[in-house]
Amino acid sequence: MPPTPDSGFFREISRHFPIARGRSVADACDMPRYRRYFSAGQIVFLTLACNDRTPWFRPPEVCGQVLDALQSVRSWHPFRHYGHVVLEDHLHLLLCPCGATRVPMLVGSFKRAVLSRWRPLHPGERLWQRRYFDHVIRDADDFRRHLDYLHFNPVKHGLVTHAGDWPWSSLSQWVARGVYRCDWGAIPPEDWDHMPWRGGPTSGT
Repeated sequence: MPPTPDSGFFREISRHFPIARGRSVADACDMPRYRRYFSAGQIVFLTLACNDRTPWFRPPEVCGQVLDALQSVRSWHPFRHYGHVVLEDHLHLLLCPCGATRVPMLVGSFKRAVLSRWRPLHPGERLWQRRYFDHVIRDADDFRRHLDYLHFNPVKHGLVTHAGDWPWSSLSQWVARGVYRCDWGAIPPEDWDHMPWRGGPTSGT
C-alpha cells in the first residue's frame, strides 16, 4: 500500500512545507491517454511540461508566477507540499492532496492559474502540453528517490553545476531541515541510474 501522510516517516518530514520562491541553498513526445484513479491521501509525483517543450519558464519572473499560482491553488484545493522544481520548459511537484482534493482537479486549476498570469504577455500562444505524467509514491524509499530526482533535475539539464545554485526548487527548505547536506547535488544522487525519469503512467487534463 502506498504511504500516507499519517505514517511516521511523513509526519517527521512534512510539517508544513511552504512554497518558497527564488531562494538558493546558499541563502538557507505526446503521451498515452491513460486515466489514473487516485485514492485519498496518496502522495504523488507530477511532471507538467510546456507545449512543444518551449522554454516559457526561462524568465525568472515567470518562475515566480508559477509558484505564486501553486500557492493560490492550494487555498482552493488543499494539498501537502513536499517538493517542487521549476525548469525552463517543465516542472515537477511532489505533493499529497488533502480532503476532497483530486489530482486532475488540482492540476487543471493550477494550469489555469499559471495561464492567467502568463497569457497577457503571450496572446495567442499555447503554454501547456495537454497531458501530464503522474506517479503514486509507493514507500519511503520511493519518496526519497523522487525527491532526489526533483532536486537534481537542474543539474541533469545543464542549468547549473550544483543543485543548490538553482533558486526555483524546494532544496533549500530541505537543507534547512537537515535532510540534505549543504554541498548535496554536485554529483548524481544514489540510485540515479535506476530512477524512473519520466514519472509514471499518464493522466489527462
